[in-house]
Amino acid sequence: MVSGGGERAPERSGPPFPPDFIPAYADSVYLERLRRMNNASPFEFVYNGWVKSYIELYGNRRRALTERMLGLGELYFPYFEEELDRHNIPLELKYLAVIESALNPVARSRAGAGGIWQFMYQTGRMYGLQTTSFVDDRNDVRRATVAAARH
Repeated sequence: MVSGGGERAPERSGPPFPPDFIPAYADSVYLERLRRMNNASPFEFVYNGWVKSYIELYGNRRRALTERMLGLGELYFPYFEEELDRHNIPLELKYLAVIESALNPVARSRAGAGGIWQFMYQTGRMYGLQTTSFVDDRNDVRRATVAAARH
């Protein structure tokens, strides 16, 4: 856009929707997006009732958590990708930390798994993660990521 003085107007950044608007897409849109993802990934992504229900959950009802995870992904994903690449592991596995802990480095499961990659105590020890009354390396994103790539 050019104003009368020949200067460019600033580009609009951010989503093309009003702040509280939640877009809804047809199944065909998700199928096309997954097709494109499948063409660029060693994994096969599917779209079914389960996937649709999780899109609904995280796109609508758990929207604040999704926004938080997207922000944390900007912080953690470059390091995850670097470590996964170092071990020749598909970069898509970075999303396991989203599934396991919602990118919360101090997450705890009912079963006792801890940290961003949800290591059980013994498994963490096998990969050099120290857990004592004073320190829990499962909560250290860098150490736990190295352990997860080795695992």
